Amino acid sequence: MNSDRKLRSEPEVAAMLKTLEGRHDLFSFAVEGISLWRLLRFEVAWQLQNLGLSRIALDRAALLRSVPRAVAQYLQAPRGFRYLGKTSNSGLRGLDERGYFDIYFDDLIDGLDGGAKLSSIDASGYDANERGAYRKAAFDDTAIIIASALLGRPGPAKARRPVFTELSAIIESELDLPEITAAHIARKYNVFIVRRALYRRVLKRLGARSVIAANTGQFALSMAARDVGIPFVEMQHGLFTSNHPDCLPDYALQSSAEIMLPDMLTVYGDYAASLIDDTAIARVGRVRPVGSPTIEKARILRQKSFRANRQRPVITLTAQGLGDRKTAEFVASFLQLNAGDLTLNIRLHPGYDSRGDFETSGILSDRRVRMMPGQSTPATHDVIALSDIHLSVFSTCHYDALGIGTPTMVIPGAGFEAVADLYEQGHAHMLKSPEELAEIVARGQWMDVSEATSHHFFHPGFLDNMRTLLDELHVAESGPR
Repeated sequence: MNSDRKLRSEPEVAAMLKTLEGRHDLFSFAVEGISLWRLLRFEVAWQLQNLGLSRIALDRAALLRSVPRAVAQYLQAPRGFRYLGKTSNSGLRGLDERGYFDIYFDDLIDGLDGGAKLSSIDASGYDANERGAYRKAAFDDTAIIIASALLGRPGPAKARRPVFTELSAIIESELDLPEITAAHIARKYNVFIVRRALYRRVLKRLGARSVIAANTGQFALSMAARDVGIPFVEMQHGLFTSNHPDCLPDYALQSSAEIMLPDMLTVYGDYAASLIDDTAIARVGRVRPVGSPTIEKARILRQKSFRANRQRPVITLTAQGLGDRKTAEFVASFLQLNAGDLTLNIRLHPGYDSRGDFETSGILSDRRVRMMPGQSTPATHDVIALSDIHLSVFSTCHYDALGIGTPTMVIPGAGFEAVADLYEQGHAHMLKSPEELAEIVARGQWMDVSEATSHHFFHPGFLDNMRTLLDELHVAESGPR
């Protein structure tokens, strides 16, 4: 966090970016046809939001170990995969009798033959999960990320190209972001070029027919897939609205530069699709609701194993790493007001460490409180599935809880307006105070989630939906392009 900058919401930043884009046609700033602004847009938005989230430092030794592993995998990996799922080690958050599994792709690979994973290191604390994973990645692309970061360092001459200087000057003067220098933009572009070339070699070596990524921003991988003539699918990850910096406005389609849209964006359900119906990806007809394997499994778990208990409720709070001190204070007040028999699970974020916020609040001394690290088991969605109530500020777990069938409530904290649609439409309860939460819990008066609501947020039949989609894409791929 930069203390000299204000904290901004995602909608505020989206409005700022659209104003600037309208004034300067930023998507047209390109090198060799690639829109530089597309590469920068998320980073610029992140700086403007100034959230102050701090990721847990990555293990340098683990990063270095990934390099020889990737070389061996490149030489020895089998060929001819129907699809490759791009994930990361923090995805290894599920656990069953076989071991740890990736919450984004292992269920898909279990049910749909011909798949494998590309996986990179993006979080610390998952060493045990990786050792105990029942399915290893076909290729560890951490090595690609490291190599491109090193090889993509531009020389001074490249950094002085006029387009880099001009774009940097606009960003600094109008958004007050002096850290986005010409050299920084040049390096961003050069890293992209090197990374694209390396991914292209890997995709050719593995012989994949398509690539599916579990997050936004995989520009080098998406363009590498295009280079080798295979479809690239992006899966919704968390809350994805027209305000998300990687969800481009429809006017970006007017740019002559390459803006790197995926061949298809899969979203959770009709609700998610409605949030982006006026954006570039929707305008070109590349949005498909398919559901989520994680939510589908958690939904089944709740139906089979959960028994509501309004006299002794289980409440799960999902922390976010941002503003958790105030969240902890809210929860501490609630616990003081309600001395009843309950269980409060506090699930920390898997990438942002806010344990100290809850420790200093004193609530960990309450016998009813259970602290759960982000990478611990059972998985977050399983914990929510077996809970009477879910709590958070503006976590995407609000939407997940609704898809699972667990009632969700919004704690009034910084950024809670991001989920205003949920409580304004009556899907979630907006809490006014700890006193209100204490009264609701004491009386056992919280609303249930209907099946229709659950399916509106997350379509059922994930495997069948993905099978149909891949069949369609592969038929299109085999035809004229």
